[in-house]
Amino acid sequence: EAASIVIQFNENFLGDTFLSMPEALAIKNLLHKAQMGLEIHGQTREQVTHMMQEILHLSGMDKLLDFLSILNILSTSEEYDTLSNQGSVGINAEDSVRINTIYEYVMKNFKNPISIGEVSKLVYMCPATFCRYFKKRTRKTFIYFVNEIRIGQACKLLIEKDLSIAEIGFASGYNNISYFNRQFKTIKKLTPQAFKHEYLDQKRQ
Repeated sequence: EAASIVIQFNENFLGDTFLSMPEALAIKNLLHKAQMGLEIHGQTREQVTHMMQEILHLSGMDKLLDFLSILNILSTSEEYDTLSNQGSVGINAEDSVRINTIYEYVMKNFKNPISIGEVSKLVYMCPATFCRYFKKRTRKTFIYFVNEIRIGQACKLLIEKDLSIAEIGFASGYNNISYFNRQFKTIKKLTPQAFKHEYLDQKRQ
């Protein structure tokens, strides 16, 4: 079955000056190229996949150091293809600001109801134009993106907290448990219960 691991972070997660350091130049370039989408392959893909699986079992400084190692490996590898070019998707500085504004808003508000009308106003677009814009830039609908963020939070709670499925769904922004279960299975290809059992099985190995 298909599975995915999502690591979400802001560019300034280590402070505003980190990416300005000479030692971080390669990572800064990586993040710039990643705006166009990157497909990693070869030995780099195998190595990073393993490290991302391992990072789920880490916490604190160990998790941060492993994440920096992943960025370092990706930034020095040539085993990747860009999924698009700037001409085809129109990625530019203005787009980056808009996408970051949308992302930050969703990250701060995903536990609450989010309407397309609210978000479209943040980037000075009407709802219909915003939906087309977001789909063109990210290759996913805005609703699917919000669900990805919420399900990512649910996965974190399933791993870290001893809560009922209903409590986890509510804490992740879902007021309807059936809808939560459907979205979880759509995105993770597993039910919440199966996801937790799979994680616990892997931890025992």
